[in-house]
Amino acid sequence: MSNNIHSHEPYETLYESGMISYVSQTTPSSVKTECEILAPAKYVVPIIFIPGIMGSNIKDKKKNKVWYPRISLSTIIQYSKRDARARQIALNPKTTEVGYDGNVKINKKDLPYLTQELALARGWGSVITIGYADLLIYMENQLNRPFKKLKDQEKDKFNGTAEWEKIVQHANQDTEKNLNHWSAQNTIDLLNLAQHEELADYAFPVFACGYNWLQTNMKSADQVADRLNNEVMAQVKKEFPTAKFKKFIIVSHSMGGLVTRALIQNDKVKDKIAGVVHGAMPGSGAPAVYQRLTVGWDGWKASTGLLNSALAWATKFMFGDTSERLTATLASAPGGLELLPFSNYSNSIDFPKNPSAWLVIKAQTPTGEITATLPKSNDPYTDIYQRKDCWWAMINPDFIDPAGLIAKIVDKEGYDSIFDVYKDTLVIVQRLHDHIKDVYHSNTYANYAADGSYKAFGQVVWRCKEVLNITSEEELIELMSLYGKKQIIEFPNIKDRTDINAAETSQIDENESVKIDGTKAHNLQDNAYKKDGVREILLDEKFKISKTNKATFYLDLKPTCAGDGTVSYQSGQDVRAEGRSPKETFIINGYEHSKSFENKHVQLNTIYCIAHIVNILKLGAEAEQCNKQTTQHP
Repeated sequence: MSNNIHSHEPYETLYESGMISYVSQTTPSSVKTECEILAPAKYVVPIIFIPGIMGSNIKDKKKNKVWYPRISLSTIIQYSKRDARARQIALNPKTTEVGYDGNVKINKKDLPYLTQELALARGWGSVITIGYADLLIYMENQLNRPFKKLKDQEKDKFNGTAEWEKIVQHANQDTEKNLNHWSAQNTIDLLNLAQHEELADYAFPVFACGYNWLQTNMKSADQVADRLNNEVMAQVKKEFPTAKFKKFIIVSHSMGGLVTRALIQNDKVKDKIAGVVHGAMPGSGAPAVYQRLTVGWDGWKASTGLLNSALAWATKFMFGDTSERLTATLASAPGGLELLPFSNYSNSIDFPKNPSAWLVIKAQTPTGEITATLPKSNDPYTDIYQRKDCWWAMINPDFIDPAGLIAKIVDKEGYDSIFDVYKDTLVIVQRLHDHIKDVYHSNTYANYAADGSYKAFGQVVWRCKEVLNITSEEELIELMSLYGKKQIIEFPNIKDRTDINAAETSQIDENESVKIDGTKAHNLQDNAYKKDGVREILLDEKFKISKTNKATFYLDLKPTCAGDGTVSYQSGQDVRAEGRSPKETFIINGYEHSKSFENKHVQLNTIYCIAHIVNILKLGAEAEQCNKQTTQHP
C-alpha cells in the first residue's frame, strides 16, 4: 500500500444469510483510500465474561428495572429510598431475571466495527458498566485487532502491538522486568513468537453473560449453559459463518467464579470449555458477608484512599447501608449467601489450632484475655449460619421478612416459622458449596490480591467492652444462654391464648425462642440487637459476670488481612491450596475488589492467560489428530 493512500477499517460489518458484508465510504478520486478487511479467521473461540455479585442487571417479571446501578446522584438517591420492605419485594429471586438491555460502553476509535447493536447481541447489556466495560473493550481490542499483520512478520522478529510485546519472548529486553508485578506461583512462561503468530488463526469474540445473582449459583450456571448453547452459538455462527468453533474460554470476576465452577461440571457445556481465567474470586467464601449482614454495607470504612472511600460511601446506600436493609435482600437470596465461607475455608496461619475459624470473639477477664473462635468444626452451617439462640447470631430473625412474603410461604407450605424457611435456603447454599469446593477446571489460571493497602476480612472479630468473670471459650460463645437475665414478658394477644396460663408466663428465659399467635418468632432478648455492629446482653445479677451485669460486644469495622478490600488472601489462595493443580496463579496487587479488571496488570495478565489456554487447546487438537492418524495407519 502506498504511503499516499489513506487506509481505514470498515465502518460497519453486516451479517445476512451466512454472508459477511463490509461498509466503506466513497471519496473523490483525488483522495485515494483503501478499506482494509481482515481475512476471516479459521477458528473461533468465544470469550465469555461472567461478572460478580450485583454485577448483572436485574428485571422483575413485569420488565421493571430493579437493579441497573450506575454511579450517578440520581441512581444513588433512587436506590437509597428503598427501605427493607421495598428491597425484599424488588430483589426477590423468584420474581426476577437478567436484563440484557443495560447501558453498553463502546470505543469507536479502536473498535469501529463494534456497534451498540453488536455489543447488545453479545450480551454486554447484561452486565453493569462499572468495573467491567473497560475489560470487555480491552479484550475485544487486544484479542481481535492486533494480529492481522502477524503472518507477514519476518522470522524471529516481533511484529505485534506494544501490549502484546510485554508478554512475548525476546520482544523486548524489559519484558520480564515489566512482569515483576505479577507474583506467579511458578515461573512466568512467556509466549514465544510462534505461539503469538498462531493467534492470528483465531477470532475471539467477547461475550458477557450476566446472571440472576439472587438465585443459587447452581441455577445460574445452568442458565448460562443454555445461553452458551443457544444465543451465544447463534451469534457466533452469524458473525463467523466460515470459522470452525473450537471451545469457550471463561473469564470470571468474584462470585462469577462460583458460577463458573458449577458451569464446568454442567453436562450441557462441560466438554465445550477450553479453560478458565478467574479474577478476584473468593474461592472458599468471604467472612465479609457475615460482617455486612450484621452491620450493613460499609465498604467505605474499609476502603483505602479518599476517592475509594467516597465512592464506597455513596454506593453503600445502593447495596443496603443497614443490617435491616441488607438482610431483607440476602436472607432469602441463595446466591448472596453462597458467598459465605465454605466448610473448607482455611485460616491456618492465624489459627493453627482451629484452621477453619474465621469468627472471633475476644473478652478481657481478671486473669487475661480469652479468645473464642468459630466454627469449631468444618460445619459453619450448623455452628454459625443456623444459630439464632446466641448473641452473635448472623441473622436477626426480625429482619428476614419485612414485606411478609415468607410468612405466606410459612402458611402455605406448613413451616413452623420464617426462620425455618431461611434454614432451607441454607441447605441450598451448602449444596452449592459441596458441589464446587474442591473443583477447578483442569486449565485454570487465576489472579487475586494479597495487598496490605487493601485489607479485607479474613476473620470477623467481636470485642467485649466489659471485663467478664469467665474462664473458658465456651462461656464466651454461649454467654447469653448460660448467664442471660430472666424477666417478665408481656405477650401480645395473651388473652387469646388458652394453652398458656399466667403462672407459666410470669418468668420466661430470654434465651428461648417461642412462637405466640399474632407475634413473630424471635429471640426474646431483643436488646441483643441494640444497634448494627453492637450486641448487648443483660446478665443475671446472681452470676456476677460483670460489674454492670451486662456485656456489650462491638464488631471490628476495620479489616486486618491482606486482600483487595473485599476478598482476603485466605480465600483468594484457595485456588492454589493443597490438592489443586491450576496451570498458574498470580498475586497482583494495587486495586480495590470491584475495580480489579480496570487494573492494567490484571488486564494484561488476562490476555496472557487466554493465549496460553489457546495454546493448550491447539496442542490438544494436534495430539488428537495424531492419535487418529496413528489409529488409521498402524
